[in-house]
Amino acid sequence: MADQVEHWFNRRYGVNRRDVYLIRTETGWQVLGRQGGADGREAVYYFDREADARAMLARMLATVPDELSNWAQMTAYKHRPS
Repeated sequence: MADQVEHWFNRRYGVNRRDVYLIRTETGWQVLGRQGGADGREAVYYFDREADARAMLARMLATVPDELSNWAQMTAYKHRPS
């Protein structure tokens, strides 16, 4: 089982969309980067320590060209109020 800890989105759509996820797994941490939306290219990096995973997350956010780096942290709603 894996838990999405953070999701960053660059506020673009189509080929210019970028998503970066920090994921906690049963055995460690993953950082997943996606370019081009849901069907785009993905890169996944695996880490034993959270600090190492967060360092990669920061590198991935920093290496996107300036014109595509208007990052927003997405919030997952687990329960909507009635």
